[in-house]
Amino acid sequence: MEKLILLLSCLVLTCCSSQSSDDVIPVAASCTDNLMNGNEVGMDCGGDCPPCTTCNDGVQNGNETGVDCGGDCTNCPEPISLPSTGYQSPMTYDGYDLVWADEFSGPSLSSEKWNFHLGDGCPNLCGWGNNEEQYFTSSQKNIYIQDDNLVIEAKNENISGKAYSSSRIHTDNIFEFQYGRVDIRAAMPSVAGTWTALFMLNHNYQINNPGEWWPRGGEIDIMEYLGENPDDILGTGHYGTDFPNNHRFNSVHFNALNNESFDEVYYVFSIIWEENSIKWLVNDVEYHSMTPVTTTAGGQPYPFNDEFYLIFALSVGGNLPTATPLPNDFPAFLIVDYVRIFQKS
Repeated sequence: MEKLILLLSCLVLTCCSSQSSDDVIPVAASCTDNLMNGNEVGMDCGGDCPPCTTCNDGVQNGNETGVDCGGDCTNCPEPISLPSTGYQSPMTYDGYDLVWADEFSGPSLSSEKWNFHLGDGCPNLCGWGNNEEQYFTSSQKNIYIQDDNLVIEAKNENISGKAYSSSRIHTDNIFEFQYGRVDIRAAMPSVAGTWTALFMLNHNYQINNPGEWWPRGGEIDIMEYLGENPDDILGTGHYGTDFPNNHRFNSVHFNALNNESFDEVYYVFSIIWEENSIKWLVNDVEYHSMTPVTTTAGGQPYPFNDEFYLIFALSVGGNLPTATPLPNDFPAFLIVDYVRIFQKS
């Protein structure tokens, strides 16, 4: 037996040595080192990783280095049900180039493409200007990737004096653009009292001084949706030299197609934005448009020929919903499959 052990030891040393016999072979930590070296409970995961990751998923999605360790594997949320059908927009359009996109195919939201608006908007925009009832976070409890979809989850939880948490992301100072076609494939939440907004603000607009550039800088609401009206969305342009005296907006509603509600299947919400023109579309069906004639008829300038940035938000309560959110109805989920921006060649 001693000879057998000696022989096996020699074989292991020979196989593991890639250089000379004098080299020191470092021992690296791994997820299969049988050591409880993270915050794991009941299994071996090497790092302190976000709670929505799992061990052995093939992705370095925590603070691990060189190995895949999933972190706290006891708090993984149950996967949500994603739509299996819906409209799919093309990857190309004649006369246009794809200039920016997010297919949400990574393990988490890309910090190279998005940043967060956090908190309740205070002190300069408390309630985010709309008496909203949620506190926005960057936590993976509220925003994560599942099967190449971005999921924003609004939860009933008390956080910083608010009864709900959710998330709001933006491309301010990361990607700002002027003109193009924007396609967003998404499915809406089903909870009454929620308010989804996929919209754009002037690149000069800042949360810490909202009155300086709103509404005079313009706001383009690619789509807004209320959870109590699953068959209705609206597209809106906001404009005017000041608030509230000269704030104006132009909205048009659009009904769900083929008896398929906006919370049941994927729809593609789009704008085609050119100089002095914005057109709103759902599944490539145009339903609304604005030009300088629209704003000058209300005695206000046309602000939509500047650069803008994207914002995606799932809010709870506020001035627009007609239903009071009920805690027992939550969580609510906004699902975004992709966003693509094309500009003329």
